Amino acid sequence: MYEVKIIARTVLPVKLNQELIVVVDDIRIDGMGIVYVTAKYPLYVADALPGEKVHLLVTQVDKFSGYAKVLDRLESSDKRQNSDRQYLIDAGTAPLVNLKYDAQLELKQAQVKRLFENQHIDVSVDRTIGMDNPTYYRNKTIVPVKWQNDHLTSGFYKRGTHDLVPMDDYFVNDAKIDQAIIVVRNILEKYDITAFDPDLERGAIRYIMIRRGYYSHELMVVLVSNEEVISHETEIITDIRNQLTELKSLILNYSPKKDYVLLSPNNRTLWGEKAIYDTLLGYEFIIGPNSFYQVNPQTTEVLYDLAAQKADLKPTDTIIDAYSGIGTIGISVASRVKKVLGVEVVPGAVADAQLNLQVNNISNAEYILADAPVQFKKWQEQGLKPDVVFVDPPRRGLTTSLINATTDMSPEKIVYISCNPVTLSRDAVEIIENGYHIDGSVLPVDQFPQTSHVESITVFRKD
Repeated sequence: MYEVKIIARTVLPVKLNQELIVVVDDIRIDGMGIVYVTAKYPLYVADALPGEKVHLLVTQVDKFSGYAKVLDRLESSDKRQNSDRQYLIDAGTAPLVNLKYDAQLELKQAQVKRLFENQHIDVSVDRTIGMDNPTYYRNKTIVPVKWQNDHLTSGFYKRGTHDLVPMDDYFVNDAKIDQAIIVVRNILEKYDITAFDPDLERGAIRYIMIRRGYYSHELMVVLVSNEEVISHETEIITDIRNQLTELKSLILNYSPKKDYVLLSPNNRTLWGEKAIYDTLLGYEFIIGPNSFYQVNPQTTEVLYDLAAQKADLKPTDTIIDAYSGIGTIGISVASRVKKVLGVEVVPGAVADAQLNLQVNNISNAEYILADAPVQFKKWQEQGLKPDVVFVDPPRRGLTTSLINATTDMSPEKIVYISCNPVTLSRDAVEIIENGYHIDGSVLPVDQFPQTSHVESITVFRKD
């Protein structure tokens, strides 16, 4: 006999292309509105604020959740503003652009607090520190280019598609950066330079990256290419030099799609310097094309100064700067402490950090090329007992091995500068389990206005 298996068919609470009239329940950590069709089935909706009554069209469904778009807004939130920049919503680059800025700050405070509550951690979360002018603040951008309608177009890809949303005003970039993108794009179009097509997986230019020093006004242009050499290089270099008077560095980054997501380490200086300079808290920093350097210099100064204050640094302290990058945190606090030890796994960043020590005449700091958990164990074996450890990890947060290596050294305080409250709250559980408690409140700082991202400072003190 044959055994007949009956597979249960999943019945979803909504159908593709179904229209609904609903009230928005919440807003997700990425800035998308949430509508709960059932207690366990959310629809995610761009540009939808809690409490708004909206007419929706369901655009995507799966077993666990779906997506929808607003056809009509029947009742609007009193926290809504009309920015007249729907293209930023379409591309997802500034999902909160239609939310009043005070409400953005309140939202980020509430989201940080909720994430800690979800981890059953009782902690006070301060009001988010914002900006006086929360627009045109970024000192770096990297934008894709694509030939569309017989023109080379720059912008950002629409959520989940290969359709490029054209942009000239990015609203969050330094306005000079936006102007530079247009200049470079038009020069590339003039010489009919191919652009990488994500569908065909061929073409030359993948991205244009621009950095501009907030204080120095030095400009770096990086052409991120799928090919090692682009045609008309000499003419392109001449035109870019003539049209961008602030230009200090023009670089070709060879980054074939099969190998790299964005930039590779393969840089060729086409003209000028291989790096630019800028200042932060009075210190001068060398910034290369691959350097990690905070994108909002105005609030970075606030962030680092507040982190040092919350750490209550003393002249007798030895501190460790993990994820030290080009040395910004360690150098900015070096004058307040006895010794700074930085550790970083990226060779170019360590080289830049060592140069930055020389440029700023700092003699009580040292930067080491190593994987942080491995180096921490070496320091522990050598008997090093730091007073304070600063961690400023990428969005994925800390690894268990780094948390254990840090707490094994038993520093009095761990200062966690986070760009992702999801991983911060997750990591906090492990840090607390390893014998620490949160000292004082968590302080959110709005490094990224108009977006859903938020930076924060949390101090953990040994029990």
